[in-house]
Amino acid sequence: MRFFKFAKILAVSAVLLVVSSCGGGSDNQTTLEAPELPAVPAVPEGPAVPETPAPPVEPEVPIGPESPECSGEVYGSTFEAVQKVIFDRYQCVACHSGDSPSGALDLSPEVSYQNLIEVRSVGSNLDRVYPGSRERSSLWLKMYGHVDPSVTSLALMPPSGPIPTDAEFELLRLWLIGGAPDTGVVLGTEELLPGCLSEPTPQSILPLEAPEPTEGVQFEMPGFDLYAASEREVCFATYYDYTDDVPEEYQSEDGKVFYFDGWEVRQDALSHHLIVFLPVTEAGEVTPDDFSDWSCGGGDRAGESCDPLDKEACGSVGICRTSVKDSLACNSYAPVLTQQSLAVQQAQSTQEFYPGTYREWPLRGIMLWNSHSFNITAVDHVLRGRFNLRFARTRKYPQLEAGGFDTLFGIPRLLSEGTAPYTEQVLCERAILPEGARVTGISSHTHSRGKHFWFETPDGTHIYDSYIYNDPLNLFFEEPMSFDSPDPAERTLTYCSLFRNGVDEDGNPVPEEVTRASEIEYAVPFALGSNIGLCEPTHCVNEGMYDVECDDGIVNTTGDDAACDSSPGAGDGICDACPITGGITTGNEMFGAQIWYFMSEGYPNVPVEFPDSIFIPGIIGGPS
Repeated sequence: MRFFKFAKILAVSAVLLVVSSCGGGSDNQTTLEAPELPAVPAVPEGPAVPETPAPPVEPEVPIGPESPECSGEVYGSTFEAVQKVIFDRYQCVACHSGDSPSGALDLSPEVSYQNLIEVRSVGSNLDRVYPGSRERSSLWLKMYGHVDPSVTSLALMPPSGPIPTDAEFELLRLWLIGGAPDTGVVLGTEELLPGCLSEPTPQSILPLEAPEPTEGVQFEMPGFDLYAASEREVCFATYYDYTDDVPEEYQSEDGKVFYFDGWEVRQDALSHHLIVFLPVTEAGEVTPDDFSDWSCGGGDRAGESCDPLDKEACGSVGICRTSVKDSLACNSYAPVLTQQSLAVQQAQSTQEFYPGTYREWPLRGIMLWNSHSFNITAVDHVLRGRFNLRFARTRKYPQLEAGGFDTLFGIPRLLSEGTAPYTEQVLCERAILPEGARVTGISSHTHSRGKHFWFETPDGTHIYDSYIYNDPLNLFFEEPMSFDSPDPAERTLTYCSLFRNGVDEDGNPVPEEVTRASEIEYAVPFALGSNIGLCEPTHCVNEGMYDVECDDGIVNTTGDDAACDSSPGAGDGICDACPITGGITTGNEMFGAQIWYFMSEGYPNVPVEFPDSIFIPGIIGGPS
């Protein structure tokens, strides 16, 4: 199979876990009671077709099942591999077939897909397969419960005998979070099988079903071009008006906002993050007149000018939007200020707020869509997404969130303390909760060199561990963690991440996983001419030369290749290995926590304090 440079940057960083006949019958999300959890050592050891699909681009070297390089079993799609490698091999079809299949589930090859996708599981309130989500799919929970009993209380499947191997579980996981498509090859699955799959292709996930009008509202993101072998972070605006759609009982008295207590996001599985900003100006509300480039996105009127106030301006399929521009977090996209209203770091994510907590959303206005996505296949794609907001029936405490933007995702810290080539490093930060805080959930954010992220309570107890950077654990507590002590030390959560820069678990060099200056495609320009994300090479990438320093002493993103020559004057040296540097591309790193909380009755809404955060004046503005 062919490999792209981006494949090295975005290689799957999943930890392969330890690996029987059949049984009856989020976003990486789970629920636990807090804080009584076992201590861990302090140092860690048919899918819808897009309305306007981009024409496919054939790979330059078509290697697949028809290639002479292919030997062994041939699979027509990732789902066909799941069927043969898991359902057939582990005798699931033997029980789940015939006139009276176990659990009313027939897994025979000709009907298994339609019997799984968004079909309610017998004996639970979960679907058998929920596109994009492991922890909302009973198929995953019942099988993976053999490896990690904490993930489910459902009956395990198969009930006896052998269970899938590490690679087979990873095949199933990638298929699920890739949107659970019927056809096509999900990225990464082609490397997990002893046989052959065709080249990966972008997969369009089933559109998220809109809620009932009395239950919530849906927002649709207009599709944008994500070209083959590319990475983009974009921004564009849309206008909406739900004034006449939201029942009055969920609106504020002044009719400006409505209240919600949960959301769900579903995008094509190429998105690293989606942030929705609600812009404001110093003068107040942002209006469509603040933008001048409205045109239809998608549909048969694509590219035509449109009036964003006219809901029918782009037909039944297209959406009126401003031009799509490459932009970091919508920075300087328009002469407006922004405030984050929703942010997810997975293609599919769901959050149900703790009972009684809620947030506000304007009934009408401008939304800025900020998507950071990548397409490391050889086929162009139009990326789409939707999100739902659920109306809040009970409203007692405003839900608050800390982390992420509060520490600029650790970019300043990483710029000053980035992990050197061929080494590993643990970085930790502290978050001091205000008196009266009730923490309802936590999560994490790094890029591909972040190998293990964890949280500790004030007494050092681990309450969170996540190992997959692009599928991090969203941990929500059945009972909130309380922080009432007047002593800040008793209200402190510590969070840490292990970063590896070109080494394996035993410390051996892995040059294909080291940060390389030549593989960082772009950086973010800031004041004073600084470019956040570019890096200066300090070490060689030639075999046997990994410990040789080759910094040329000049700020130019290149090094002294001659210092890496196998012999003087050989001309075969490559000085390209950099320390990990903070930035927004997947060749850079981030280090951020997410903490969801509310303030108990009688306590003011006070922000979380991050005393360990390091700001670099002149590059990224910090506290004055």
